[in-house]
Amino acid sequence: MNFKLNIEQSQKLVISQQLKQSLQILNMTLQELEVEILKESLENPVLEVEEKRDDIDWEKFIEHVSSGKSDETYTAYSNDEDRYSMENFVGYEAGMYEYLKGQAGCMLKNEAEMGIALEIINSLDERGYLPESTEEIATRLGVPEEKVMDMLVIVQSLDPAGIGARSLSECLVLQLHENGIIDDRLENIINSDLEMLSMKKHRELCKKYKIDIDTLRYYIEIIRTLEPMPGRVFSNERATYVTPDVIVEKVDGDFEVYLNEYSTPRIRINDYYKSLLKSAGDDAAKEYIKQKLGSAANLIRNIESRKSTILGISMEILKRQRAFFEKGVNHLKPMIMKDIAQELGFHESTVSRAVNGKYMLTPHGLFELRFFFSGSPSCDDIAANSIKNILREIIDKEDKKKPLSDQAICKLLENKGIDISRRTVAKYRDELGILSSSQRKQA
Repeated sequence: MNFKLNIEQSQKLVISQQLKQSLQILNMTLQELEVEILKESLENPVLEVEEKRDDIDWEKFIEHVSSGKSDETYTAYSNDEDRYSMENFVGYEAGMYEYLKGQAGCMLKNEAEMGIALEIINSLDERGYLPESTEEIATRLGVPEEKVMDMLVIVQSLDPAGIGARSLSECLVLQLHENGIIDDRLENIINSDLEMLSMKKHRELCKKYKIDIDTLRYYIEIIRTLEPMPGRVFSNERATYVTPDVIVEKVDGDFEVYLNEYSTPRIRINDYYKSLLKSAGDDAAKEYIKQKLGSAANLIRNIESRKSTILGISMEILKRQRAFFEKGVNHLKPMIMKDIAQELGFHESTVSRAVNGKYMLTPHGLFELRFFFSGSPSCDDIAANSIKNILREIIDKEDKKKPLSDQAICKLLENKGIDISRRTVAKYRDELGILSSSQRKQA
């Protein structure tokens, strides 16, 4: 039996308790941080927690509510530290209109075309349908109807499938195409005979379309998977009250960003235990106090580090997203966390933790810090998916005896406001499993 001694070199990341706590605190929301502070104060007697300030003038608040002027801006605070009404602290889940506008912004870079697309989106009803004609929209905007039609194709390519439809049948057919289902008979049933289908005239439908009952049942199952009102997925919008971590406001013509210091309890080390450490004769008591003082100091240091990191990232957001703060959501620029991390000398994961669940109160409303990073790279994915849908529509409608070349498709997309190369068209076509023009040609 041979015994050998092998020496191997390996690297291990050892995370200290202090670093672990620092990462956890950075990742916490304000509410979670408050709970953590209160928990630590119960376990550590040297920690002293100041109660959160309550500067609301309740008499003024009750008087305001009783007057029935709930639609007016009201500041219930008795000083200038909080100049925002409670309505500003309401955060909403992304609604249909905001969601669609964000996707359209990923696809359209031409300001005039984006304006038409936004008008179409704003004209949608709660079901996600377009209740007015393209002619009416064109007249209102003073643009050719053909241009409105082009932008409607863009809107109809957005998620959720079926959005922007002008009728139930168009809504369902749009979803068929999104799901890659190309079946002329099924489309004809949807376009012409939904009423017969609803009346369960199955025999008549089978005779009219020369199909057996099993095929009709298959079609019915497909139709049942489709959503007749695509806007319905946004109908459970609910208000949630959120406390902002940072506030941005315009002061003397320029924007300033600062921490919301009044949202969490302030903590400090109790002076009594500092003096007790000097006078205590018992070594065990001294060691206990030292341990608790060290734990309290680490907590305070980590909370201050959290504040500094969030403020630094917020200042960088303000610098890079100036157009958003000046003009609003439609002027949000593409930005990724890596950009901020490199600028501030952080790791990208640090930025991710710092923006998770943290909110900024701006002149345009309340936004999670993560919102400002939504422009890229997800925009590329949104644009690619939408362009693929439009590309498939173009090829489905082409003359099968004279199929369109990639260059011709590229030109048609350009006319619709989508500027991509012939090579990208070929790439998207391959990903959709669509043959080249020479292979699609029918005799």
